[in-house]
Amino acid sequence: MQPSCNIYQKARNAKGLTQERAAELLGISVRSLADYEAGVRFPPDKVVTQMVDIYDSQLLAVQHLRQSAALAYGVIPDVPELCLSQAVLNLIDCVYTFADNKMDRELIDIARDGIISVEERPRFDHIMEQISNITSAAFALMCSHRDRRD
Repeated sequence: MQPSCNIYQKARNAKGLTQERAAELLGISVRSLADYEAGVRFPPDKVVTQMVDIYDSQLLAVQHLRQSAALAYGVIPDVPELCLSQAVLNLIDCVYTFADNKMDRELIDIARDGIISVEERPRFDHIMEQISNITSAAFALMCSHRDRRD
């Protein structure tokens, strides 16, 4: 799967690095980095692991996994790029919406007999969509840019 948008270049730019400096830090040629950023070649996981560390971008790790493996794309939700405060508010809002609508109780009711009936399927699918939203919000918080005080 080729990247649909240039996640590698975006992460490098967010860190404020030139292609030349990033390539040097990654121990690869500028041409290789340019090819990865242009979608000409797909970077190996080892290089992306270094990018994640050098660019300080957990979001890049999630985006790379989604774009490099069809299986991951179907399991890992799309994760928005948010600052810390937005990510916290988004997660709390998703969790409260789930609880306020008593979806936890609905899910228990549906799962009690171990079978999702034809009548229960639409409710179950809606609940799963909300759980996916919560998961995406949790990933966004984990990947948010935050001030680090070391």
